[in-house]
Parts: sequence; structure tokens; C-alpha cells
Amino acid sequence: GEQIDSLQKSQVFNMQKLKNSELRLTEAERKMRELALNIKMKEELIKELVRTGKDAQSVSRQYSLKINKLEQEFEQAKMELAETQKRLQELESKELRDVPEKAKLQKEVRKKMDAAKLKVQ
Repeated sequence: GEQIDSLQKSQVFNMQKLKNSELRLTEAERKMRELALNIKMKEELIKELVRTGKDAQSVSRQYSLKINKLEQEFEQAKMELAETQKRLQELESKELRDVPEKAKLQKEVRKKMDAAKLKVQ
């Protein structure tokens, strides 16, 4: 009984770990989409400001400040995006590495469970 219990616990724990990393992946992917959207919007805004700024030379100083700020945020978002992408790739390759490991674990667990069941009978 005890052996089976601890095996089931470790299997549950492994599944939990897998679930967590899947959640982390989904989270990172969502963040990437948000950043990409953010970048796109900022790009549009910068273009718009540049256009309007050209039409209204009088307020161009204000515009160029705005554009500078936007471009900084834009670069920031791009960097974050790259970071997130890198983390995502690391996570994914780690997950893929863990897959054969998981299959092996599950096989072993099954073997041990069968053995334990035989003992019980």
C-alpha cells in the first residue's frame, strides 16, 4: 500500500510540474502576443505623430518629445518581447527534453505498481 501511495504521489507531483511549465509557456505566449500588439500600436502611433507633426510645424517640439518617448517604450517592448521569446524557447526545449524522461518515469511507475500489486496478491 505505502509503496503505491508514494508512487502515485510522485506521479501526481510530476504531472503538476508539467502542468506548471505548460502554464508558464501559455503565460509567456500571451505576454508575447500582448507585446507584439503593443509594438504594432506604438508603430502606428509614431507614424501618425510624424505625419501630424509635419503638418503642424508649430507644435513639432511637443510632437518630437512624444515621439521620442514612444520610441523608447517601443524599444523597451521589443526588448521584452525578445526576452520573452528566449525564455519561451528555453522552456520549450526543456519541456521537450523532459518528455522522454516523463515517458520513462511513467513506465517505471507502472512497473513498480505492477510489482507492488503482485506482492499484495
